[in-house]
Amino acid sequence: MEFRVLGPVEVWGAGRRLPSFARKPTALLAAGLVDAGRVVPVDRLVDAVWGEDPPATAAKLVQSYVAALRRVLHRPGSAPVIVTRPSGYLFQPEAEKLDLWLFQNLVERSRLERERSRHTAAADTLERALGLWRGPALGGARSPALRVEATRLEEMRTAAAEQLMDARLQAGGGAELIGELTRLVSGHPLRERLRGLLMVALYRAGRRADALAVYRDSSRLLRQELGVEPGPELTDLHAQLLAADALGPGSRLPRLTPEPAVVTVTGGLRTPRQLPAAVGCLTGRRAETERLVTALTRTGGSSEEVPGQVCVVHGMGGVGKTALALHVAHRVAASFPDGQLYADLRGADPARSAHPGEVVAEFLRALGVRAEQVPGGLSERTALYRTVLARRRVLVVLDDAAGDRQVQPLLPGSGGSAALVTGRRHLTGLDASARVGLGALGPRSTVELLGSLVGADRVAAEPSAALDIARLCGGLPLAIRVAGSRLGARGRWPLAGLAARLRDEHRRLDELRTGDLDVRTAIARSYRGLSAPERLAFRRLALLGPVDLAPWLGSPLLGVSLAEAEQLVEALVEAHLLEMPAPDDTGRIRYRFHELVRLYAEERACAEDSAADRWAAIERAVRLWLTLVRHAAHQEPQPGRVSRAPDDDEREWGRPAERPRRLLDRPGPPPPRHTDGFLPSGAALR
Repeated sequence: MEFRVLGPVEVWGAGRRLPSFARKPTALLAAGLVDAGRVVPVDRLVDAVWGEDPPATAAKLVQSYVAALRRVLHRPGSAPVIVTRPSGYLFQPEAEKLDLWLFQNLVERSRLERERSRHTAAADTLERALGLWRGPALGGARSPALRVEATRLEEMRTAAAEQLMDARLQAGGGAELIGELTRLVSGHPLRERLRGLLMVALYRAGRRADALAVYRDSSRLLRQELGVEPGPELTDLHAQLLAADALGPGSRLPRLTPEPAVVTVTGGLRTPRQLPAAVGCLTGRRAETERLVTALTRTGGSSEEVPGQVCVVHGMGGVGKTALALHVAHRVAASFPDGQLYADLRGADPARSAHPGEVVAEFLRALGVRAEQVPGGLSERTALYRTVLARRRVLVVLDDAAGDRQVQPLLPGSGGSAALVTGRRHLTGLDASARVGLGALGPRSTVELLGSLVGADRVAAEPSAALDIARLCGGLPLAIRVAGSRLGARGRWPLAGLAARLRDEHRRLDELRTGDLDVRTAIARSYRGLSAPERLAFRRLALLGPVDLAPWLGSPLLGVSLAEAEQLVEALVEAHLLEMPAPDDTGRIRYRFHELVRLYAEERACAEDSAADRWAAIERAVRLWLTLVRHAAHQEPQPGRVSRAPDDDEREWGRPAERPRRLLDRPGPPPPRHTDGFLPSGAALR
């Protein structure tokens, strides 16, 4: 099988093009091939197929499209092209069978040839690379996600065309290149390098006045469009033309394309010390700390050429990931004598998430690479970044990562450098040597943390109130820090007073806010990162109150199939918005909300869903429960004990039932705050 994405997406087998797939499976295949060799998460495939408005069944449809692709692409005796992974799918075409890989390999080969001053050979190699293109990348992608990928590929194509023209000029070319350079400048009028190459070609053709006119046009256009003057390379070339300096064949041209990375990494390297201050008190994380320290120092102290070590810390917002990472980073800093880099990737806020290209550029400047030597494209920047780190021992701390794709370009390559990454998702696509999942603190550690913030004497004076605060904060370090900050600012305020305020579920999140510390905001950032179906699942599951949840309960609550419900529950677990405690006594997995997360989910349910929709969801869940109870009464050896999930044909919640209606309408005290029919804390089920 041969795969082509440098133009319309095509699959070839046995020397002929296979019939095209339907539009949506083709979009899915394109998204997988542009990331071939790496795990592509399901949500990225959903974005590629449907954009910003996917259907509720998008994840299930992805499975069906993958199955359809496999029926055509997988042949007996050949390695599978699409492999299922826990977090998505791995697309792995055979070597030399993907035109994108062939293109990238040829461009890299041309770079090596240019380093050896073999400009004619480099130009011929680039001609072969550009000959692989058959039209616009991905054949005019429709979804925003694929349009971004197509733009990235087109940028690679334009950069290769620039390098080709430069290589031809370096090899002595001139007039024969004017037509192609004029076409490229017309298509990319703001690319100064192309204009400089056109000026050289015109000059060599005896058209000095036309070359000077190109500069004047460039200067005028840059001022009008961007408000800037031409860069130093173009300005120096203009000065040479005015002075009639030699620019003929065999002369050295101004640097109009980036020099190879190995050339820019020469001297002037600095030792960055970018780590923020560590928290004053880190409580209850001794085992996690030692595990990370051991993993990082094993790499940091090695001089062998080994893959860069990657350690991952994941957990819900406010659980203390950053505090642990900085504590560990300061502990191991001495093992990384060439410096420590730090970046806040702002992954929990999709609107402010850091672009990896900008972060790599900042890292390069921090390491001593001059600003003008930093390449323009992400792939070139990453190559230079890893070249700089190749013979050094640097610790890279990447805080609050949005996902694997944001992190990959920022990881060191081979050598003694290492990376410590934190994120609210599991980041399963990273090849991590140590992976630490942080949960809430236990009661003892929580009270200890509170004592370090307000004073051990105050905690000792009111031990019962301190334990209540720890319990009501759910062992969440951020919540405890808010409580400690408020108590610290009010030295005479008894702990029992704050505990009394926190007991009211409807005020608790309001009380856990002070200054820039806000538990509600921390949870909201994770919520905003969910897809629309995942948000709905988050809100609906909270309607059942503080109970352990079977994954199939999402089926009646959302009105979807059992398989879709389980996928949505797993997505919430991946985002650390649901916890997975130990299996129950039947061996089945159960899930539960952290108490503060559940309160936030209930708030969102009241704000975003009507009372009628919430009641209908609860009624469907009760009907399904009653169905299982009826089956249990007749089939289970222990009456009243339901030890299995329902089958699809047992979902009787779609039909009216008198008993659930009477249960839901059972008289009871009105809710203390919500007056629209929603009973908080699962009161309707108790």
